[in-house]
Amino acid sequence: MNPRAHMRAKLANQRGMTLVEIMVVIAIIGIVTTAIGFAVVGYMSDARIESARMQVKKVSAAAAQYYRSTGEVPSSVDALVDRKYIKKADKKDPWKTELSLESIESPDQPVRVCSFGADMKSGGDDDICDPEQD
Repeated sequence: MNPRAHMRAKLANQRGMTLVEIMVVIAIIGIVTTAIGFAVVGYMSDARIESARMQVKKVSAAAAQYYRSTGEVPSSVDALVDRKYIKKADKKDPWKTELSLESIESPDQPVRVCSFGADMKSGGDDDICDPEQD
């Protein structure tokens, strides 16, 4: 038997996938991708909140150090940047909103540093402050 004829006979016996089989595989891939997508979005949200917590603590520590060094409460986050207590990138939280400094009556920590969270508004449940608000 000729090699080409043998190859044609072999190919003629092979069966391809049907349209229904291909559609089922694509549907399964879509379902798995959607499930993974929702999980990743949840982790990203948690990561932003944790990042904001660490950043607020860092700026709060810098504000306390500023107070110990100068005897004055920093007037804004810019004062900490100008005096090189923090980097310019540390001024904004993960939601790209500038951190808030508020003078409080406390000998240990005279400044409260806050991130307003995902809603970017003061007073919400998602505010992240150091020291925490009462």
